[in-house]
Amino acid sequence: MSKKNLDPKQVEEFLLLNPDFLSSNSNILNSIEIVHETGGAVSLIQKQVEMLRQNYESTSSNLLQLLDIAKNNEGIFEKTKKLILELIVCRNLTDVVSMTEDTFKREFQADACKVLFFKENNNIPRGRIIDIKEAHKHIGKKYNAVDIFCGPLDKNESNYIFDKKSGVVDCVLVPIKNSECPAMLALGSKSVDTYSKENDSLFLEFVAETLSKLIDRNNF
Repeated sequence: MSKKNLDPKQVEEFLLLNPDFLSSNSNILNSIEIVHETGGAVSLIQKQVEMLRQNYESTSSNLLQLLDIAKNNEGIFEKTKKLILELIVCRNLTDVVSMTEDTFKREFQADACKVLFFKENNNIPRGRIIDIKEAHKHIGKKYNAVDIFCGPLDKNESNYIFDKKSGVVDCVLVPIKNSECPAMLALGSKSVDTYSKENDSLFLEFVAETLSKLIDRNNF
């Protein structure tokens, strides 16, 4: 069969129907050349070796990434467990707020942390109560009572949630879903792109649920 009459589809079908053909005719493998990315030609066997090496490197890289994620998650779990255990022995809501804010700044490297409440009560520490209507006016586009917000804050939003000297430009706003006294856990960073929606927020939801139970325990 001449080269001009050779149908590539027929060759493909033949090789698929006869998978042992090339292994039984190793001389053909040695003579086959493939155009390399650099423009030169390499043998089919060399190309296969290169592909195996690339697959190995890709797999190894993915495995290392998974190990890093697992190690990071383990660290977050241990810190979260320690925080929860410390919170449940707090005697009042003032201690709960103080413990939460101090721990997130000390253990989770947050530049700022605030636990804010949307309802007045004598058990809530000073400076932690904000008006719902005012909050909606200042941060209503980014915060609601259901979803966690991760992302940047402008200067006015930052000043409202934290304070004028905080320097916070990126944040996480976590709803504390309590029917009697809704609240919010706010974490702030002085660096952009610190918090992302791609980050696992499960531990923050767990902390928020715990804070909600502690609000109930303090007779709201």
